[in-house]
Amino acid sequence: MKRRIIVSALISYNDEYLFIKQNKVGGAYPNTLHIPGGGLEDDETPLEGIVREIKEETGLSVYDVSPFDFDDDYVEFRGEHVQFIFLRFTAKSRSKDAIAGSDANEILWVSKGDLLKYSHNPPSLRLLKKARLIS
Repeated sequence: MKRRIIVSALISYNDEYLFIKQNKVGGAYPNTLHIPGGGLEDDETPLEGIVREIKEETGLSVYDVSPFDFDDDYVEFRGEHVQFIFLRFTAKSRSKDAIAGSDANEILWVSKGDLLKYSHNPPSLRLLKKARLIS
């Protein structure tokens, strides 16, 4: 079984949280919202990786980037059974001026009260529960 290390971040601006809808055909967790993130490259630390991924996917420069937790999940990805190991962070944005990058089809800022109005992938749901944003 293959393993992929994924860095991702729950980004907040005031009382809203940033999510993306991916535009990748064959990507993991289709038809759900994703928190920004992606694969950690061989030559970077998790902190370098998450800052890069956020910039690539949203155009944002963030601050107060802090490790939050880790998680894992087993999925079919590109025709293979893969274990994703998630290194998850929290971060803050100074603006809502996010721009959908090449991996994102759409950017959404979602208030805490509206989080359950959307379909989230299982790792994101676990993160939102651990962050006490949903029950």
